[in-house]
Amino acid sequence: MARSEWDKLGGRLGEFLDGKDRVVQKASSGGRTFYRLRAHGFEDLADARRFCSALVSQNIDCIPVVTR
Repeated sequence: MARSEWDKLGGRLGEFLDGKDRVVQKASSGGRTFYRLRAHGFEDLADARRFCSALVSQNIDCIPVVTR
C-alpha cells in the first residue's frame, strides 16, 4: 500500500519527488503494525520542510524529520 501511495503522489506532485528516494518502514504502535512512507534525499531540514509544506497544501499529511 505504501508503494502505491508513492506512485499516486508521483502522479500529483511529481516535481516535488524528483531526486527523492522512497523508503517504506515497518512500525508498530498499540499492538498494530503499519508502514510509514518516507522520502529520502533532502539537502537539509529546511528542504524537507518545504517539501512537507507542498504536501500539506494538497491535504497530504507530512512530518519533516532528521534521521541520524
